[in-house]
Amino acid sequence: MNGLIFNIQRYSIHDGPGIRTLVFLKGCPLNCVWCCNPESQSSQQDIEFISSLCVQCGECIAACSNNVINLDLYADERTKIFRSSCNLCGDCVSVCRSGALKLIGDWYSIDETMAIILKDESYYRRSNGGVTISGGEPMLQFEFTLELAKRCFAQNLHTAIETCGVVNWDYYRQIIPFTDLFLFDIKHMDDDIHKRMTGVSNKRILKNLRKLSESRKQIILRIPLIPERNVDEENLHLIANLANEIKIDQVHLMPFHQLGKNKYAHLGRDYSLPHLIDLQSTKEGQSIIQNAKAILKNADLTILVGG
Repeated sequence: MNGLIFNIQRYSIHDGPGIRTLVFLKGCPLNCVWCCNPESQSSQQDIEFISSLCVQCGECIAACSNNVINLDLYADERTKIFRSSCNLCGDCVSVCRSGALKLIGDWYSIDETMAIILKDESYYRRSNGGVTISGGEPMLQFEFTLELAKRCFAQNLHTAIETCGVVNWDYYRQIIPFTDLFLFDIKHMDDDIHKRMTGVSNKRILKNLRKLSESRKQIILRIPLIPERNVDEENLHLIANLANEIKIDQVHLMPFHQLGKNKYAHLGRDYSLPHLIDLQSTKEGQSIIQNAKAILKNADLTILVGG
């Protein structure tokens, strides 16, 4: 059993308590316009091209049997690869001496993944940390995620699942016994706005969240704060009401930033929000964060900025 993983991040102090290892699986059912990890969205491998690293040697052109590399040695990130015809064979990556071309996503077995996780077992014990299985949406690779959670459970490791909620309820039902914490994303309470923001309805998300709350497992709601999208007081009050209704007392606010902007170009994709302010580094942004905190604290919720 193999999983397509685009990053394994050790020594993390985010996405759950203590020192943790984060396992990021590829594939997501949402298409959030602000996503800071666009490389997570596709359920296949991706090729990124970083033009600033390219030495214009032309070896990738010679290596590509499908002729999908632009013959112009100085092609920019958007036109370097004819991506619609690329079969992701990776031949161009294998000959790239400068690291300008990189294949995103590697296949790991459960044993390989656990071997990496267990390297830091002593840190988990000392810090009350553990493992967070994230994405993308890890439930899209459900068999791998379930088996990984079972193996972590067998090692008595605190295990968290980060999820957007858009999967079959039966997946949650099966993984609940092996999960200590669910980090559950809430983007917007209005279904029409949610569709415009993410490409999908929020109805299944809210239904799954309510059912998951009945399991009495720890759930932390995570709200990405996106200017001009979901920071209005009405939406925040509705989220607070939902949290109180289903007896969730902790919310993590994830302020918008521009750190992922260049990733879109590296993947040959458009980025639609370059005009939005970085919330944590601007006075206006800090005001938005403080307003959100005040609304949620007034609802007797524990708030953490950053997650």
